[in-house]
Parts: sequence; C-alpha cells; structure tokens
Amino acid sequence: MTRHGFFQITQKVFLRRGAELLVLRDRKSGFGDLPGGRMNEDEFYGDWLDSLSRELTEEMGTSCKLRVRPNPIFVHKHRVSEGNHPCIILAYHAEFLEGEIVLSEEHDYIAWVNAETYDPTELFYEYMLDAMLLYQKDFVPLLRDKNFLEGGRIL
Repeated sequence: MTRHGFFQITQKVFLRRGAELLVLRDRKSGFGDLPGGRMNEDEFYGDWLDSLSRELTEEMGTSCKLRVRPNPIFVHKHRVSEGNHPCIILAYHAEFLEGEIVLSEEHDYIAWVNAETYDPTELFYEYMLDAMLLYQKDFVPLLRDKNFLEGGRIL
C-alpha cells in the first residue's frame, strides 16, 4: 500500500514593474528566489492571500504596495532547501505599485530584470529554475494582454 505524502505550501510572486521582474537571492543557499514563502499551519483554513501578504511584508517591508492577481497562475513542485522538505509552489502574478523594498535578512541580493530576456540559469537552480523558465515561456507573453492584468487585490 502506498503512503500519502505530506507537503508544505509555498506561495511565490512573480512581481512585475512594467517589463521588469523582481529577482532575489536566498542568503542561506545562494540561489535565486522570488518574494513569498511558506504558509504557516494556522493559515491553512484562512484566506491564503493573507498568508501571502504576511510573507511579502516580512521579506520586503511595510511600505510596498502591490496588486496581486488572486488566482495562482500555475502550481509547481519544489524542495525547501532547509530540511529538504517536499513543497508545492503556488505562483502568483503581481504588479509593483509603489513604495520602497526593504529586504529582510533572508535575502542578500535584489534586482529588477527584463522578464523576457533575463537568463535565470545565472542565479536560479533546480525547481525554482524550472518555475522561472515556465513563467518566461507561458506567462510573459500573456502579460501583453491587458485583460490578464485586470482586477487583483491590493496588498
């Protein structure tokens, strides 16, 4: 008999400022990362965007204003580097509206890169690299369609 798996949930944001995409580097692993993080157990039955908002505030400070498309754009697999836990990534699209990003201690590098032409192999690794490549292939072209960008929740 096969055992059911237990997985953590990570919510990551592909944060855009026009044609630019925000990329970060995880201080511990040295690999590329995106804003967001793991959901706490007590957040599971609540509004998942509240969990995402908490993570974004922890990682980018309190003065940023973002518009997050409420439905994930894709789901992807991942392994959390600390503990090697299997994890499911819910990937969201968001637009940077205003404010100043103040990085937490979790990250030691920040850059706005061209979402279409950026080479993620320079910084990203394994599952996060796969997610970046998927985003560039399947979702960057959709962002030219203004209907894709409508709506969203301000965080």
